[in-house]
Amino acid sequence: MAGAVPQDRLGRRNCGRAVSAADVRAALVYLTAGLLPTGYVLAAGIPLLLAWVWENASARRWPWEPSPVDRPLLLWVAVVAVSSALSAHRDLALANTALLALGPVAALAPSLRTLRERPQALGTVCAAWTAGGALAGAWVVWRYLHTGAGRGDLPELGWNAAGTVLAAASLVAAGLALHHSASAVPGGRGRLLLAWTAQLPVLAGLLATLSRGAWLGWVVGVLCFTLLAGPFTRRARWGAVASLAAVLLAASSVSGLRDRALSVLDPQRNQDRILLWKAALRMVADHSWAGVGFGAFVREYPNYRLPGDPNTTPPFAHNLPLSLAAETGLPGLAAFLVFLGALLRAGYRTAARSPDPDGMANAGAAAALAAVLVQQLVDGTLQSFHLGFAFWILAAALLSPRFSPSGTPP
Repeated sequence: MAGAVPQDRLGRRNCGRAVSAADVRAALVYLTAGLLPTGYVLAAGIPLLLAWVWENASARRWPWEPSPVDRPLLLWVAVVAVSSALSAHRDLALANTALLALGPVAALAPSLRTLRERPQALGTVCAAWTAGGALAGAWVVWRYLHTGAGRGDLPELGWNAAGTVLAAASLVAAGLALHHSASAVPGGRGRLLLAWTAQLPVLAGLLATLSRGAWLGWVVGVLCFTLLAGPFTRRARWGAVASLAAVLLAASSVSGLRDRALSVLDPQRNQDRILLWKAALRMVADHSWAGVGFGAFVREYPNYRLPGDPNTTPPFAHNLPLSLAAETGLPGLAAFLVFLGALLRAGYRTAARSPDPDGMANAGAAAALAAVLVQQLVDGTLQSFHLGFAFWILAAALLSPRFSPSGTPP
């Protein structure tokens, strides 16, 4: 055919192509996902933000990628900003609001652009996250065995936050494994084996954190995964059930783990958390409209601390909805729930409608997000800029496909 480019010349041309800004951004997105489980996400997250801003400034466009949740997200940030401006602690609250607004720009927007541009990007993000999770899990187990603290952690994250990233990594790895099982790419079986093998250090580390909230989140995430991935393959259900059974068996056979799990049912052993929640409810009652200011919970808590409460200056209420109600008022909590509902709805559509094998990776991301959110009912690990990257990257995975009216990717 006249004008056709020979394949050998085309190959040499592609090999010699200069690295573009999009290539740099994609590499930094992958590196961010890989460093996130170990606690060093900012080593790649900050360069990712700078590269993203520079890329868009050079193209003279706004550094944002449109998504179905833009309006609910803007509404939530706006309500938080108004609450912070009215706060008696506006110096702290406004700074935290700026970080809240920066999170989607630094993590959601560049990740979303990358996942939409590159067909294989989601698998690469999941692979990087799985590899980082395996390293983090092994590190947690090592610290559990050698620090004498009685539970494993990560130096930059602590116990509960380590549980957050490992619970998410386990479900991302499950989605990645099924992604490879349905893929016709050469070497898929070897990658499938590596994805399932990574579960061993990840789940061992998750148990070693002794984070009950992370355990609860992971169990709920596994159940969500079986529902979302079930339509694609029966192996999803059997694999998830087998993993759940193995973890429960391991936890029940070790006295320390069993005692930790059963402590959830003992009110006396949870008095610190109960007193914290009671004090937070009093704070909500006194500041129901505007809250005390985003991130100002720690400053106001001494005014509401109850007798016998061992908590002196807790940074949050160990319950994300309660923290948001106390800090941003009931309107702030309502705005967040509207945004979260829009995100979960989009995520369900993504996982249910994406074709194999992408649908399995999407199902893993959706289940990971569910696990993280469930943990926030008894914790507040997402209320940090670092773990915010986990939330926004998972959100990008759910929002990346663009569906046509018929429900299929255009």
